[in-house]
Amino acid sequence: MLCGITKRAKYLLSNTNITQGLERLRREFPLQARIEAADIAARTAYRIVLQAWLENGTAPAPHIIPLHCLNKLVELDALVVTESGLGCYPFSAVETGITVEYGSHRVNAMCAIDALAIPFIANTAAAIIATCSVCDLTVTVHADASGQITRNVPSGVQVAYRKLARKHVACCNDLCPGIVFVCAECAGAAGERGMNVADAAAVGRQFFGFQHR
Repeated sequence: MLCGITKRAKYLLSNTNITQGLERLRREFPLQARIEAADIAARTAYRIVLQAWLENGTAPAPHIIPLHCLNKLVELDALVVTESGLGCYPFSAVETGITVEYGSHRVNAMCAIDALAIPFIANTAAAIIATCSVCDLTVTVHADASGQITRNVPSGVQVAYRKLARKHVACCNDLCPGIVFVCAECAGAAGERGMNVADAAAVGRQFFGFQHR
């Protein structure tokens, strides 16, 4: 009976963490709401860029979509223009220190939660490689095609979601740098109140679920 109560308590705690994490992320970066409120042309252009990322594993050139759509999507912070091409959350066109390997592709993710969402969006098993944001220890997280975590090395890896001073610039420059992987030892030493990778992956799946649809 005690074992059953403990499992129930852990389940409720996990659900609370997921709900709170998702609500916070949507509040601080309402990407889905912005896309759904955009006109048909902008939504179509957004779909083209996202599909290019999924199929090619590289940043598409800005000219892949009409200029007026590009300007609108950049204004919404749905796309990020870089010298390497277009970033499209969760995919980064520049190096972030968080990479995702799936199929023959190796891409950069905007942040830890974004990385955990990519296997689900791409509908393929993937390996996420990053470093602990405190000690630089390499961490590797494996997920299946549904986005469920199958293994993480070392065990106990967490995702810290740190409060940063919002600067009203692109999310990739002010929010994403605070959503990072932390090894279990550093999380304990620093008193981080992070999410385990399974909960963080669930947040990512729900946040980017509109892309999957």
